[in-house]
Amino acid sequence: MPNELIDLYLRTLKTDLPDDICWIVVQPLSGALTVKDAVTRIGGKLERCRDMTPVDAYLLSPGDTLSFEQAETGVAVLQVAGFLGMLPEVIEPLSRGARAWVAHWDVNAGFNMLHWVDGSCVGGWDPYAPREGWTTGLGPMAHHAEFFLGYDIDDDRQDPLYPEAVALAVIELESGIRLDRARFDREQPTMLVIWNTSGGLDFPKFDD
Repeated sequence: MPNELIDLYLRTLKTDLPDDICWIVVQPLSGALTVKDAVTRIGGKLERCRDMTPVDAYLLSPGDTLSFEQAETGVAVLQVAGFLGMLPEVIEPLSRGARAWVAHWDVNAGFNMLHWVDGSCVGGWDPYAPREGWTTGLGPMAHHAEFFLGYDIDDDRQDPLYPEAVALAVIELESGIRLDRARFDREQPTMLVIWNTSGGLDFPKFDD
């Protein structure tokens, strides 16, 4: 099943998804987390959100928007062309009382994946870090180690999209939430989020 899921994501990445994405899935440890909860946790207000697709949000303000969608008892957050989900100011409050996974990659071959639980980063994967530390660095994702270790950055025959595919596959296996093209084309509550020079977040209104 995991290998089949990785293959599915390899095909999806090649044909259907943008090549610069930040993808977050948040699942509460108990109860339910709503979109309003998620927006509020990072300092925003739901009334400042505008319903639009993540693709339209990118066209409106590249790298400065987060789109929120209810995902069973949790919330999925999507950004095209940006890394806001990797910021502690975003992922730490989202992960309080919850499990959260975030993966980010861009057109310059940048890639990273983190796993947070209850406000703390408990694991992650960086395929550019020394391979010897991969398994211990995965934290609670260590039972998926064989799939991460299936990547060899020095093997020219390796599919260059493998890191993205294995990250998405593991997030789906852990959370049950899939990233597909439909998420990019659905209107979702979307918020402007500006990372300011002092290291904080601003939430301006969309221009009318």
